Amino acid sequence: MIVPVVCGVGFAMVFLFLALSPPRSPEEEADQEALPEETPVSFPIQSEGVRIRGWERGVLRFVLEAQAMELDKGGTLGKCSGGVRILVFEDDGELRATLESHAADVNLLRKNVRLRGNVVVTSSSGDRLETEELFYFSSEKTIQTRSPVRAYFKEHFLESEGFASDVDLTHPEFFRVIRGTFRLESASP
Repeated sequence: MIVPVVCGVGFAMVFLFLALSPPRSPEEEADQEALPEETPVSFPIQSEGVRIRGWERGVLRFVLEAQAMELDKGGTLGKCSGGVRILVFEDDGELRATLESHAADVNLLRKNVRLRGNVVVTSSSGDRLETEELFYFSSEKTIQTRSPVRAYFKEHFLESEGFASDVDLTHPEFFRVIRGTFRLESASP
């Protein structure tokens, strides 16, 4: 006998609460419907031991090698992990630079790469750059970061907050130099 009374009282309270709550305006309902549902990018295609060749006008420009890669449904965005290496080539096929990192995000349409974790860039002349995050823009053959950078040019060392350069480190731009050793030479007339 007590159970039906308790259930009846509970039902009555819920009914009164809903009946006495203020009605929602049409604008509130429209706002609620206009909110997009968050749909995370899924990466259903997985591959191991990946090698991607980037060609421009019939010339091999770069080779991307990764231990593992996941592609999105459209096949245009990739997540590389377990070690990534990018070899960048000159027009004549000579190696221009090597970019290495622990992981990378790749836009296969634009051929741009965001390298992450223990990033090392080594030019063909032996100059080296170390950072934790670096963006590689394939069409311009440039690299850029806002992260702290350690650069080694022959006998010179430079530490900076942020950096931009062509991929073979011949025209570097340091955003905010922290410390380093270098010597400026005057240009001969």
